[in-house]
Amino acid sequence: MINQSSAKGLKGISRAVLTAVITFVISVAVFASTAFAGLVTQYNVEIVIDSNDAIVITTNETEPIEILSQANITLSQSDKLDISAFKSGEGGTIKIDKANSINVEFDGVISTYTVYEDTVGEALESLGIKAGANDKINYALTDRVEDGMVITINTKKSATLAADGKKVKYAIYQGTVADLLELAQVKLGKDDYTKPSLDTKLKADMTVTVYRVKYKTIKEKKAVPFKITTKKDASLAEGKQVVVSRGSDGIDEVSYKVQYVNGKKGKKTESTRKTVKKSVNQVIKIGTKKAASKGSDSVKSNGVKSKNGYKVGQKLTGRYTHYCACATCNGNSRGITSSGKRISNGMANPYYIACNWLPLGSVVSVNGTNYTVVDRGGSGLSTVGRIDIFTPEGHSACYRYGTGRCSLEIVRLGW
Repeated sequence: MINQSSAKGLKGISRAVLTAVITFVISVAVFASTAFAGLVTQYNVEIVIDSNDAIVITTNETEPIEILSQANITLSQSDKLDISAFKSGEGGTIKIDKANSINVEFDGVISTYTVYEDTVGEALESLGIKAGANDKINYALTDRVEDGMVITINTKKSATLAADGKKVKYAIYQGTVADLLELAQVKLGKDDYTKPSLDTKLKADMTVTVYRVKYKTIKEKKAVPFKITTKKDASLAEGKQVVVSRGSDGIDEVSYKVQYVNGKKGKKTESTRKTVKKSVNQVIKIGTKKAASKGSDSVKSNGVKSKNGYKVGQKLTGRYTHYCACATCNGNSRGITSSGKRISNGMANPYYIACNWLPLGSVVSVNGTNYTVVDRGGSGLSTVGRIDIFTPEGHSACYRYGTGRCSLEIVRLGW
């Protein structure tokens, strides 16, 4: 009984110990696998700053930004990150080009630039500034670039940029005009231009001018002169003109595109035109009827050279009106003139005139056409040069032909 009891107790202890051992072994295995798994995912990454400063960091991060954060490195928005030599989870190199702000003082003018180069010489070369043998720089070209540094350059060679009301000299005399604008951070609008042109090579002491071009639209109202149309009229004496209907000017609204170069008004180009009021043409009748006789050669002379202070061949400036054979114009409806000559509306034109200052039967050339004085009239016809022309076309024609000035020449005095 004792042996059995001891064996039974031992058997119970063995099972407890065995369970504890198994649990311990399993715990150790889990711990080992977890620890070693962590060691397997860690790898080395080299971080190079500005091609000089390098650090190596052991990490299990996979993203470059997280790796830099682990190394207490913060990037600015202008910094450049190169991960072409880095492979996530394996290692490699992460390169950082830090953006440095430098100031370049040239002839008392300071310009600020952002550069990524490591040395002063490399930074100046990237800006298109090439120092000559006689130039003086307050830094050695091999000095490292530092954020905020002021590089002073004294040189006899430069290019001047005139833009936006300012003239600034730049220590650049190589490259093109476009390179100078890029250095000065001057941008051109789509219509802006430079003199000389952008592709012109720079020379020492060259001046480049930027021309800013803007356009404005203006509107103006313009008068449109009326046109004159003519119609031939065989009932009118040759050369005589009568206005049938008077013309009137029209109005157009015109839009112009006006160019301004550096604020100064340049060329003006018409862009659109809109009719506000149409012009009305003026209509004129021009007589084509040949005169019965013209010139003194067709008039029979009576031998009288002068009479009542007037002479044959004498020229005067006159004024004419028109009358017809109606009672209103002629004073009676019988059609009998003061000289006894009969007149009637509708008859062939006899080329008669009325006046009080020349003897009846006198012949007067009126604008080149001979008329015979056969009638008298009111006191107005007593003024020298005043005549009333008989119009066989009737009363309405008298109004159409109207009044006006004329040239007179006395061809004959009396019958």
